[in-house]
Amino acid sequence: MTMLALLAFAASWLGAEPIDLSAHEAYVRNGFSLEWVFQAPLPGEAPWVEAPGSPGDRPLSMRDLGLPDAPAHGAFSLERLKPSRYTVMIPFDADDELLASRTGVGLFLASVGQNWQIYLNGSLVRDEAFTSGDGTMRVERSVRGALVELDARYLRRGRNQLSIMIAGDPRNAATGLSAGGPYLIDAYGTLESTRREGLKLMLIGIYFFFGLYHAILFASRPKARSYLYFAIAAGLLAVYLFCRTYIVYDVILDTRVIAGLEYASLFLLAPAILAFFDAERGRPVSVFAKAYAAVFALAAVVRLFAWSDELLSLWQYTIALPALYALAFDVVKPTADALRAGSGAGRRGLPARLAAAIAGGGAVKPLLAIAVVGLAALLDALAGSAGTVSFMDYGYLLLVFGIGATLAGQFVSAHNDSEALGADLARRVAARSRELESTLAAQEGLSVGLSEASERLKARLELSARDTRVAARVQQGFFPSAAPRNEDWDAAFAFLPAGGISGDFYDFYRRGDRLDGLVVGDVTGSGIAPGLITVLARSLFHRAFHELRARSLGSMLESINEELMAELPAADHAVSAALLRLDPSGGVEYSSADHSGALYLGADRVRAAPLRPKGQGDYMGPPLGRRGVDAPYTSMRFKLLPGDVILIYTDGFGGAENVDGAPFGEAGMLEALTSAPEGDAAQMLDFIVREWRFHVSGARVSDDATAVLLKRL
Repeated sequence: MTMLALLAFAASWLGAEPIDLSAHEAYVRNGFSLEWVFQAPLPGEAPWVEAPGSPGDRPLSMRDLGLPDAPAHGAFSLERLKPSRYTVMIPFDADDELLASRTGVGLFLASVGQNWQIYLNGSLVRDEAFTSGDGTMRVERSVRGALVELDARYLRRGRNQLSIMIAGDPRNAATGLSAGGPYLIDAYGTLESTRREGLKLMLIGIYFFFGLYHAILFASRPKARSYLYFAIAAGLLAVYLFCRTYIVYDVILDTRVIAGLEYASLFLLAPAILAFFDAERGRPVSVFAKAYAAVFALAAVVRLFAWSDELLSLWQYTIALPALYALAFDVVKPTADALRAGSGAGRRGLPARLAAAIAGGGAVKPLLAIAVVGLAALLDALAGSAGTVSFMDYGYLLLVFGIGATLAGQFVSAHNDSEALGADLARRVAARSRELESTLAAQEGLSVGLSEASERLKARLELSARDTRVAARVQQGFFPSAAPRNEDWDAAFAFLPAGGISGDFYDFYRRGDRLDGLVVGDVTGSGIAPGLITVLARSLFHRAFHELRARSLGSMLESINEELMAELPAADHAVSAALLRLDPSGGVEYSSADHSGALYLGADRVRAAPLRPKGQGDYMGPPLGRRGVDAPYTSMRFKLLPGDVILIYTDGFGGAENVDGAPFGEAGMLEALTSAPEGDAAQMLDFIVREWRFHVSGARVSDDATAVLLKRL
């Protein structure tokens, strides 16, 4: 309902009201024939069943309409009936404002399944029916939030006829339009804007990163079982959220598989968290957690072959059991044990003793975890259908960050132990050195103690360095591992992190077999925060480049900047980036967000020059994610001839200094590009990187260096 209200507000502001199909009469009957899709039936005409309009709230589930010869919804069963066909007709009127929409006309369906076809005035506009010759479904296509573009050729002023063929098991609630709404016809751009999922994709990326990172840590330290269970929990969260996005329908065709993954990840999350609590306390995984996981793992398998109503209800009725178990064995029992142990300590009051017992018994972390998730669930329940934000998503985010902070604390503790060991070692060395003058035996004792301490210190330092390398490898896995090449363009890249997690990012965009564009960017700062922002920035650029294809790159950067500031309001970081769009004829559109590292070399190879074409004006905009900057983003267009080369690089190349403090600079990059031998893009970029390495040899490189070389074939 909230989405519907927002869409109505936006449409009224633009001058056109969306068409709410839920408010229109719908006509439904058994079977389907192409002869029926051209003319709406008359009210009361048999065998059509009329469903009255109900603005914003009218599900059309076939099993609930009382259609003739339709089997009634029965009890739980593994049996799958042969799909039945149904026809749903909804007449509507289209005005001139809708027909004149610059972004085209779209149809938004809150839900539709299990197999379906959509006709507009008798013409097929979307086919999601996958049936075999005997009428059975090969795959299910029960889609949430389906967005269909309506061909303007089939849309006419005045009365129009929308016809939907539904095929599926008549007992299944998903057969039909099962959600309450919204079901809308409006400008395609308006409907598409409501499906932005940048924040959810960021959460998925964070959960996936945490899960993969701690899975690798567990592989390095198999005795640390808490890493394994945390990795499983974070991975399950990532899978669950991904199954709730619109993107999943483009990745997995059969929605039965999507539902199975969604249910499995949801069912197994609680036992994974319980197992983590057990591992944190140094005890085996409880019998309860194993039994709960076994029951619902079986339920997830059964879901692939049976309907979900009863299984989901079973989970909803029993989900309180893991929370009660955690309260009993991870909060109440440790607190009671600690309270009994400290009952004779002074005359403090019961509240003070209870607080001390909770802290001393180690119940704080599980209590906070249960409280955070419980509060999020309560807020979602209070919001009901009017809620536009899932508090549970953020509750789990806080839970993951809390658990991650707990595990990170182990590393901090190890580091502090290492520092304390080093300080203690220094004191012992001084004391032993003074005793060397008195006795040879003391000297031998000091040598033994020093050797043991040194070995422990070495082991701690090696562990810390290994963990840093693991984090860097995980981040690099988000970026392309190879550069594309086709008959029009040849590309090569160099990604050289200075150490640890990089603040640079790059990506290539394709349309089929054709290279469509690329981006090179740099996030200010260093450490984990810029590393996470690179993952978010790459995701925002990737989605914007494909979804906002009709807009200029300058307008695209403005949209990315808005989303970046909205999703990272407290981040004290800025993003510089160079964005290029290519076409097979050699045309290039270029836009920059505070990114100056761009060079051009013509096919004549006379001399490389900065990429600042004449007559294009000031093409460089402000950095992304920085508030209080009102300068616009623009783009420039030019054409490359065969043999022309563009080099985009971050300040890690130009700003690197040699042992004398002299920077390589833009002049060094220009000279290297001019002197690069004839060859493909990879050969030219290898020469440039070798020249840069020669310049900085012997000096410490403190900034990440990334470069992409593009050559017109």
